[in-house]
Amino acid sequence: MHEFPPNINPEVFTITAIIVGLIIEDDFTADELNSIGNWLILVGQITLTTSAQQQLINNRYQNNIGSRIKSDSNNHATSNPELATKADLDTLHQRIKNLEDIYDANK
Repeated sequence: MHEFPPNINPEVFTITAIIVGLIIEDDFTADELNSIGNWLILVGQITLTTSAQQQLINNRYQNNIGSRIKSDSNNHATSNPELATKADLDTLHQRIKNLEDIYDANK
C-alpha cells in the first residue's frame, strides 16, 4: 500500500475518481448510492482528520515549538528557540533513573 496513491498527475488522479464514480452509479439505486457515498465521505473524513493531526505533530516536532501555536511556524526564515536541549533530556533521564534506583532500594 506504500505505492497508493500513485505518483501521477493530480488532474489525471481526479479524473480516475470521476470515471469510477460514473461507472458504479449505474449499478445501484439512489438509496444505495446515498449510503455508499456517505460511507466514502466518512472514510475520507477519518483519513483527513488522522492526517491533519499527524501533520500537526510533525510540524511541532520539526519546528521544535512544543505546544505553542505560531503563525510563522512553517516560515524557515524564522528560527524557533529550542524548548529543550539534548542536555536537558539527558539530565531528566538521569534524574528519573535516580528515582527508580531509590524506589527499588526501598521496596
